Amino acid sequence: MRSIFSDQVSNLTDIFLDDVELISINRPNFESIESLSKGLIESRENLNLQWIQEINNNQLINNNLPLSIEGDIRSMLIDQLRESSETLSKLMGCNKIKFRLSTLRSPMCPRFHVDNLPCRLLITLCGKGTEWIPNSHVNWDILNDTSNDNIPVKTPGKVKRIKPGQWSLLKGGAWNNNYRGVVHRSPLGNDERILLSLDPIFN
Repeated sequence: MRSIFSDQVSNLTDIFLDDVELISINRPNFESIESLSKGLIESRENLNLQWIQEINNNQLINNNLPLSIEGDIRSMLIDQLRESSETLSKLMGCNKIKFRLSTLRSPMCPRFHVDNLPCRLLITLCGKGTEWIPNSHVNWDILNDTSNDNIPVKTPGKVKRIKPGQWSLLKGGAWNNNYRGVVHRSPLGNDERILLSLDPIFN
């Protein structure tokens, strides 16, 4: 299995290749997005938002954000939610998306794991990005042993980290029967960050 890193959103279609497990796309204007996101953290706004909506319902995106978030920060979040959800919907052929937008001050999922869904789009708006292990380097015996807290790698040093700002599409455990899913976790430590995740919902 291989991963793809690109500046082109069009490369997300490569997720349908059998030998591709993860695609990360650099996005323009990340410095501005990161700066606004840091401003949101400094405001001590605590976000733990989850909702499911049909695509192109931009008013619902706006309604799900707290009224306390205003101005440029609010516009940035709406743009990120709208653009990423429309892209994922078009790519996967789904008409609903599950959103999760969180400010995190401790690891949300500190243990390496696989998401039991077809795929997930992760975007770290600021702070450390998600850690992951290439499939060929995963020690599945350690991963499947819930009493073993060791990092599930065959070779030390094979843990990778997604860069903040990238749109990263990860295959999950329910992608198909021939692939177990990307093994990943939240970065360790108490660094503050803002994470946006999007899951396609199929009828």
